[in-house]
Amino acid sequence: MMALVKILALLAGQSGPTGCADQDHFTFRVERARPGAVEGLEVQVEAGGPRGGSPAVDTVKAGHVRVCIRGGAPGELVEVRLAPTRGRVFQLLYPPGGRLPITHQASPTIVVCEVEKDCDLLTMEEALRLVKRAKPTTVSLSAEDKESLFRQWRDHLKNQGMERGELVDTLRRKERQVAAARAASELLSRFGTRAKETVERFRRYGPDAIDHPSAGPITQINDAIASYNPVFNEMSERTDSYRKATADAWGKKRSTEFQALIDEALAIHTRIYALNELGQLITDCRHGFKTCPDRKAARSRVLDGAGRIATEVDGQLLSFGQRRKAFLEDLNEELFEAPPKGDAFGGSIVQ
Repeated sequence: MMALVKILALLAGQSGPTGCADQDHFTFRVERARPGAVEGLEVQVEAGGPRGGSPAVDTVKAGHVRVCIRGGAPGELVEVRLAPTRGRVFQLLYPPGGRLPITHQASPTIVVCEVEKDCDLLTMEEALRLVKRAKPTTVSLSAEDKESLFRQWRDHLKNQGMERGELVDTLRRKERQVAAARAASELLSRFGTRAKETVERFRRYGPDAIDHPSAGPITQINDAIASYNPVFNEMSERTDSYRKATADAWGKKRSTEFQALIDEALAIHTRIYALNELGQLITDCRHGFKTCPDRKAARSRVLDGAGRIATEVDGQLLSFGQRRKAFLEDLNEELFEAPPKGDAFGGSIVQ
């Protein structure tokens, strides 16, 4: 009798003739990028990890498939594949790279097109809608991970035989946009970081540097300046190439905004340069050079640099950092939107 109770209890946690537990059932919505039927399309879903095994298979009914993934955990990534159906061949357009997370809370969407029917007819608007589907899981990724996702997505399409078309072009453009945004972000961030470090070093070590018994304080200042100079040189010498890369990937409006940030950084540099000159004055005074004829006056200038000038630069860097952050956040949002009308895109990215 107890054995029968155990068997009934086990069966109560299972559903259907295949003996799949309810918690192992997962549903997916299947639709075409353009209006058209998907009924009867065979969809294969395979979980990764150590379990391995054969893919779960179902055919589309009422726009959905329901498969059994034993031991599947919500959030786990699964691989989706399509099988030829009664002579009809479909290509998987979404999810990116053919992989998506499973969940019990909703039905993740799979988007397909039919070869020799509508795959070659996708418009830019339809391609952008597919890209926008990826926004919730992509917008917070790092630039490197975004580039990788768009590249893997495009590679997955290529492996299915789709090497041209609006979706391929859109993904390629997204890679280019992310690369341009990353290059701009890294340049502007390096400038802000090195400028701030120079100011902090001067504020901390400048007042005592002339009369200090060791070269420690001026060495700290000079080290910060030595780290700052290459960043400034890159920004001033390569501004045109960075601006062109931004224009090619994002259009004229964003390129103009980037140039405004560069101009703001150059204005900040004039004050950093003033601290640099005071650093040289400290060195001259310590060595008794004729370029430091009045140590008392030199001390006064250095104190002014560590106080008034440093405070001015702090305020400038704060405003610069806020505008830089807003610019990059706008790019991140725009990444999933249609390009502005009238903007031409093309060209290559600064490496």
